[in-house]
Amino acid sequence: MSSSRSLTEEEPCPVDGTLGAPQPNGNKYFYGWWILLLAIAVMVATSPGQTFGITFFNPRFQHAFGLGYAQISTSYLLATLLASAFLPVIGRLSDRWGLRKSILCAVVVMAITCACASLIQGWIALFFIYLALRAVGPGTMVLLANNTLAAWFNRRLGLAISLMQLSMAAAMAIVPGVLFFLIDKIGWRETYLLLAGILLCGLAPLIFLFYRGDPREINQFPDGAPPDKEEDRDVLNVGMTVREAARFVSYWILLAAAAVWAMIGTGLVFHITPLAAECGLDPSMARSAMIGMAVGMAAAQLLGGFIADRVSSRVLVTVAIGLIALGCAILSFGWHRTFIWGFSLFGLGQGLMTVVSGTVWPRYFGRLHLGEIRGVALCAAVAGSSVGPLLIGLSIDTFDSTLPSLLIYTGIATVVTLGCFWATPPRLPQVAAEE
Repeated sequence: MSSSRSLTEEEPCPVDGTLGAPQPNGNKYFYGWWILLLAIAVMVATSPGQTFGITFFNPRFQHAFGLGYAQISTSYLLATLLASAFLPVIGRLSDRWGLRKSILCAVVVMAITCACASLIQGWIALFFIYLALRAVGPGTMVLLANNTLAAWFNRRLGLAISLMQLSMAAAMAIVPGVLFFLIDKIGWRETYLLLAGILLCGLAPLIFLFYRGDPREINQFPDGAPPDKEEDRDVLNVGMTVREAARFVSYWILLAAAAVWAMIGTGLVFHITPLAAECGLDPSMARSAMIGMAVGMAAAQLLGGFIADRVSSRVLVTVAIGLIALGCAILSFGWHRTFIWGFSLFGLGQGLMTVVSGTVWPRYFGRLHLGEIRGVALCAAVAGSSVGPLLIGLSIDTFDSTLPSLLIYTGIATVVTLGCFWATPPRLPQVAAEE
């Protein structure tokens, strides 16, 4: 019988090399809720590397370095593709090093990258900044934040992922406006320096002092209570390798869903201003569309956390990609009245997909090798995100219209939606691995 039961993270993260089964202690609180707050902070800290955190810097880059839409899109594509190649290795290293050391290094590297971004002087330097921002932010830090929650939560993993992703919906609604204001008032170089200071002096010390990568380190259980069944006690040591997971068709379908979701989302956000202009809208409406998308994400995530712990992941991923396809179809009409509605529908799909992506990998393939599994998944997603902006950029430069690229988006998303019906959960090996 197939098992879609939640299993809790891959990473043993031993402190003294002798971690055994935790015993109930006298703590009145579950430390996982504090870990959730830190994971939320890490996710929000990925904003400088997210497309919504880069898009308002792009006009300044174009002006400063004399780049066109296709040029800057190509630079973004190549940097993002190269960044994706590192993610499987980063996932394996996080399995080996432990979450605490990995996540602290990632935050420090993001701070250094932002500081370096304030110093760039040309297209080549911009390429390397894109590379670092994409590899560290939506790549490494997202992987580690999700794996953190998979270590601390089991049956309530959907709720925890939903709460964390709600923070990203809020970030998408708030951060672009804050960045737009800062760039206008103090300049884009100074804004990057400010971001570097916040990360290095604010978030890094919190991670160093309070972060724990495994509930066993402080003698607790996932979800804060002993498991109901004896077979649940070894969930940290159950899971497939990438090679084993690749034998199942559901693995490839989920990779395709991750890639398509990232491709479309990055393309729409990266070129949101020309998309608005083509609908006859003022550029200020681009920010309104971002808010509409964030509201859609928040609505889906509020429900998604509850639903993800009760409904099949296969159903949720099908609905999520279907909503993304519908949003693209509406945007392809080019009607100014439905512009924000198209982005809002996409936001609904994206919000549901963020919850699904946080729960489906550990529930389908276990926690033992979750860093490696998620590293490959993020590689597919980041690679997909590199193609999205180029499709719209080429569409604008070649046809003077975004319509061809939107039709391509709609068609691909529709095909993947149909494929998701076959993404059934595989059977997990119920064997505890030796550390």
